[in-house]
Amino acid sequence: MTAITMDLSGLEDVKFGEDIRQKEFCLRLQSCFLNNGSYGTVPKRILDFQKRYLDEMESHPDHWMRRVIYHEWKEARQAVAGFVGADVEDLVFVVNATSGVNCVLKSLKLKAGEAILGTSLTYCSIQQLWKAMGENSGVQALLMEVKLPVISEDALVQQYDEFLTQHPQVKFVLLDHITSPSAIVMPVKRLAALCHQHGAMVMVDGAHAPGQLPLNIKELDVDFYTGNLHKWLYTPRGCALLWVRREYHGAISPLVTSVNRVKSLSEQFFNQGTRDHTPYLCARHALHFYQAIGGMNKVVGYTSDLASQGCELLIKEAGLIPLDIPASMEAPNLRLLKLPGKLPVCSAEEKVNQAWLLEQRVYEEHDVQVVFDWVDGEMYLRISTQVHNTLDDFHRLVPIMRRFCDEGVPYSV
Repeated sequence: MTAITMDLSGLEDVKFGEDIRQKEFCLRLQSCFLNNGSYGTVPKRILDFQKRYLDEMESHPDHWMRRVIYHEWKEARQAVAGFVGADVEDLVFVVNATSGVNCVLKSLKLKAGEAILGTSLTYCSIQQLWKAMGENSGVQALLMEVKLPVISEDALVQQYDEFLTQHPQVKFVLLDHITSPSAIVMPVKRLAALCHQHGAMVMVDGAHAPGQLPLNIKELDVDFYTGNLHKWLYTPRGCALLWVRREYHGAISPLVTSVNRVKSLSEQFFNQGTRDHTPYLCARHALHFYQAIGGMNKVVGYTSDLASQGCELLIKEAGLIPLDIPASMEAPNLRLLKLPGKLPVCSAEEKVNQAWLLEQRVYEEHDVQVVFDWVDGEMYLRISTQVHNTLDDFHRLVPIMRRFCDEGVPYSV
């Protein structure tokens, strides 16, 4: 294979906002995109790189699959491990964080009567996994209710301590690094130590963490960690990491059992049948892009400051209400703002439909992409900023939200 390298020239001079949007991203003109947190945005250079990999693969599929791909996969894996503070032997690729949690929980041999613990803020897909585990395995699937406002990290740690004391059957705890959609940074290192004291294994769902929060997995002292790379680190979609503490390597298997079933963790996860590995291979080049435009200090410095300015604008000009949490628990790029007014009582299905219809209306009438969701019985707007956003995006959103809140439209769509 001819060595493929990415041209990073010009990135040191690119300006965040409209300049980088036009030069480096594919977002269509006139669209207002304030929802990077769902699916991310892939830079043109990374897409071009993926296409070059695909062309190389199609020039001789057997040569690619039998002689090239494993070397490239290892190079990408090494780069990601270095970025997140992990030993490469403990890290593999999965398609997304939800898959990572599924791999671990479905591999562990929990006994009937033992319990797994999430919270009411756990991501909706994982809550469905909880229900399935409870229905199919006899494991108790527990969700601890986390009410808003969250007073402090100390109060949250105390709530976990009290819950685990009352439920000694809990053997596995899933901690969100940043909750979704509620955008709360959890004190995972403190909580992991507490859970271990109670005899429970700990997994962190870091779907939103890589690229948004400084990350050193080994220092967290958890048992399992998974995180998406497509949200904040510019990889193509279908690229996430799964980290497994060394002592659990023999217990964890991929969801697909294949030819390497009795081999090492990395070999099992590498070979799960024929698939397109190019999102994984692009990870190291996406990291190069991330560092070339300034790295975490510059990138998150810009996106976090913009998110704060934008929220202040929406609070002042549209009457939205900030999420009541300590500053230490506020996500850099993800923010939640409550819509004012008293909401009618309705079913969970009606709530989901209501939020979806409101999101659709904002998109179809104004070409503005944001997310609405219900958290602890209230309707919230979630915004998430990337380097291609500007304060003009928020100025565009203000009159929409002002009108909706004034007319009570969110409650009657």
